[in-house]
Amino acid sequence: MEPLATHGSAKVAEPTDPLDLVGTLVPGGEIDELARSLIEEYAAMGYDAKRILELFRQPDYLAVHSVYRIRGEDAVCRLIDGVLAECGVFRVTEVDSAPPVSACPPQPIPLPTASEDEG
Repeated sequence: MEPLATHGSAKVAEPTDPLDLVGTLVPGGEIDELARSLIEEYAAMGYDAKRILELFRQPDYLAVHSVYRIRGEDAVCRLIDGVLAECGVFRVTEVDSAPPVSACPPQPIPLPTASEDEG
């Protein structure tokens, strides 16, 4: 029986291992598909349309900002709106609070006595 493959972080680097980062060009017609995939990822993380558009505007986010520069803000807004209309935005709300306090404390309900049941 062969051992399981070693995880990359535990593997010993060999002199012939390629350690260079390699980028892959995306054909020009696929830029909208790239943008859609990234928008879906941000939506799955809970980002709304406004927050996603802000990412596209930021030069530090190279992939989405290149789409923004090539397609323009109006096209990016249409892409964002279209993707969010299809998949929605994942949201989780956590509320940590005490139960509400009533202004009127609970009153005991009187139970009928045996003599009241007979009458």
